[in-house]
Amino acid sequence: MRASLVASADARWSRFVVPPLLGLAVALLLFWWMYQLIQPKIHGGGVRALDNVEVVTPPPPHDETQDQQLANAPAPPPDAPPALTRPDLPSLSSAMATAPLDAGPISVPVTLGASGLSLTGASGFAGFAGRGAGGGAGGGGGGNGTGQGFKGKPLVPLSTARPQMPDWACKQKIRGWVEVVFTVLPSGHVSDVKLVDASPRGVFEAAAIESISNWIYDSGDHAREVKQRVEMNPEDCVYNWKQ
Repeated sequence: MRASLVASADARWSRFVVPPLLGLAVALLLFWWMYQLIQPKIHGGGVRALDNVEVVTPPPPHDETQDQQLANAPAPPPDAPPALTRPDLPSLSSAMATAPLDAGPISVPVTLGASGLSLTGASGFAGFAGRGAGGGAGGGGGGNGTGQGFKGKPLVPLSTARPQMPDWACKQKIRGWVEVVFTVLPSGHVSDVKLVDASPRGVFEAAAIESISNWIYDSGDHAREVKQRVEMNPEDCVYNWKQ
């Protein structure tokens, strides 16, 4: 009977003590397993301390040198074109030399053809030819002539060309005269035009020589020398040949 009591006591102890202990052990295992799941995994056996850590900082921005700044600077704007200025015209109030101008033969390119102008009235030019001493007046041109072997017969051109007056002289309405000496060939053409004097100087000489070089005289047996003064009037500017 005692043995049965001991067996029933062991049965009760195993029924009421062992199951709660097993349940507690299972609960602790479950908590430990859940804790391991939520913990981060550390590779390499944990945290490792690093020695001699060198911090590298980026270099400061490099400033451009002055030459690079000049090279990268925008190009300067182009200079404005020079202003066109009108050349100064010779002044009429300047002192004129009184000594006569003795110039050699002047060669002027011919650009004006001879125009058949009538010698009646004041539109013609006239000089005197000959081989002696004498004087006279030409119509329109106001010519006075002297020469060798002068016989008193006036030498009148058959055709004259009007002088091409300088434009700036026309605008200033400059009036003057040019005195020349030239040779009339036996064919009647003018050759070897030489400047004697002019007033004002440096204005009408080229126009007068070019004009007289185109004059045509009556043909003769020999060459004749003529001294001619040509009046340069601003009223003749209207006859300028327009290019």
